[in-house]
Amino acid sequence: MKKVVYGVSRYVKGEISKLTGIGYITDTDLVIACMSKKGTPYIRVFEDCIKDCHSIPNRDKEYKGGYYEIREVEFEQENGSKETREITIEYNIWYKIAD
Repeated sequence: MKKVVYGVSRYVKGEISKLTGIGYITDTDLVIACMSKKGTPYIRVFEDCIKDCHSIPNRDKEYKGGYYEIREVEFEQENGSKETREITIEYNIWYKIAD
């Protein structure tokens, strides 16, 4: 595992949220520490995202790329029934390998 400084931007329904900090990369994954809305810490793994990242020209050890995740989400309708839909979440990932 290599130590990195990262920035991950998430786009869902026109809303943008950004996470930044220190994390780690393996040969295929980006691993970061996160905090839930309730204050519970957890480890977030972006699986197979490293293969989609490419080096940034004229910047030493910096990489960026896009990552897409499909999730099934359950929605409650007005009549009380529940419907499951698939949504796509788009992430832009940037990282720099720390020395």
